[in-house]
Amino acid sequence: MSKPTISKLLLAATALTFAGSIAHAQSLSDLEAQLNLLNAKVNHLQSLQTKPPAIAPGTPKPLKSDQNGSLLKFLNNPIMLYDDQNTSVHLYGLIEATLSDVNNQNDKGSLAVGFQTAWFSGNRWGIDADHVLGFGPSIGLPGLKIISKLESEFELPTGEFDTGNGIFNRDAWVGFESPDLGKLTFGRQNTLTRDFTQTWGDAYGTQDVGLKEGGFTNVNNFKQIIFYSGDPDGTRNNSSIVWKKKYGPHWVLGLGYSFGGGGAGGGSASENGVSAGGGTPGQFALGSSGAISNAYNELAIGPGVLQLDANYNRADNSGLTMQSELVGGDYVVGIYKVNAGYIHYTADQGVHNSVGTRTDNSWTISGSVTPITNTEVALGYVRLQGQHAGFGGGGNILIPFLQSTANVTKTANGGKGTIFGSVMYHADKQTDFYVAADYVKVDGGWSVGDAQGNIDGLGAGRAHNSEYELATGVRFKF
Repeated sequence: MSKPTISKLLLAATALTFAGSIAHAQSLSDLEAQLNLLNAKVNHLQSLQTKPPAIAPGTPKPLKSDQNGSLLKFLNNPIMLYDDQNTSVHLYGLIEATLSDVNNQNDKGSLAVGFQTAWFSGNRWGIDADHVLGFGPSIGLPGLKIISKLESEFELPTGEFDTGNGIFNRDAWVGFESPDLGKLTFGRQNTLTRDFTQTWGDAYGTQDVGLKEGGFTNVNNFKQIIFYSGDPDGTRNNSSIVWKKKYGPHWVLGLGYSFGGGGAGGGSASENGVSAGGGTPGQFALGSSGAISNAYNELAIGPGVLQLDANYNRADNSGLTMQSELVGGDYVVGIYKVNAGYIHYTADQGVHNSVGTRTDNSWTISGSVTPITNTEVALGYVRLQGQHAGFGGGGNILIPFLQSTANVTKTANGGKGTIFGSVMYHADKQTDFYVAADYVKVDGGWSVGDAQGNIDGLGAGRAHNSEYELATGVRFKF
């Protein structure tokens, strides 16, 4: 039975009062007085019915979503550690187990079978914190909040840290965010370029460029294309400042700068020699890097939408300059997504560039489709191509992109091609099952890297010039 409405209650009260009035009225004038009183009461009740109820203060809009743009409490139900209406702190994580079969792991061409470092995503846990700053509107920045992220990576087979002596090796930063300011962050974080090129660097990136961190698979034989989007610290900046902002529904602009992360700077090194993260005294530019990226999302062309981005990276190592220009994008039509990109890279080599300039012209193309519900099929190809690329590490390992080349004395020409593919079943929003494979072959002076191609794709002089890996795994996000 439905609950009685205010209107029904008013009618009942009217009938009861009217009946009482008839019973007790001694004259027509008494009845008229009773009716007037009743009318006043009815008007009062109606005014209460139409008056909006008071609303208690709720969660400020900037705290209704996390730093990836997902709605908190409503969609992804994060593990809340703290929430006082102005501050939100929550825990998140990703756990992935990968079993694989990889050939050519020694000069005899032997197989390696068992667990490997996760193929798709690094195992991680982290803490996000957001706090609304009440003075934002007074300085023209409504919705201003302070944000921070601490994120750690570990290896599932052993439980060890991914990086020794680095509990928060993935992220350790603090910053500010609002619709008018954009996102401004300080500390260790993704390189700016990585967050833009992830849309096309392999088959697994997002459709649009946004303000969140992201990018590329974890450990396999084609992941090394990510290092063109890196800096002297790798694919994450130490001691960096990064700013990203959306302009309207389409444009995203980003600027990044990293101080020389290897020096003690104005602070001091700790007792175990770990850097405080500042620049090198007297050598302000040593190990520094800068980047600029620009993207345009959702350009309607034909039956689908096109996303494009252009990026420039520059690093200084011992007075030598390394730089990469990266252009690419993706095109989405219904259940299909196609990605492609081109990279031009140059690096000075040897003292005062005495060995000459390295030049790479690399590219990739990939695609994915969801032929049946919750099942994603992906296929791609990555080609790294270098001329006059310098060797280090005892003379048999090509120097990784954007790393110091001061000690280079030997160079080579060559390339590396990798074809890859996967089938992934999304059981729900948090759980994925997959089968994946890749095959790499090198030519010229380049050689296959370690078991998972994890020496920046520029190997250690093995007897074989090819390698395949077949992997299966499960990925769980919380």
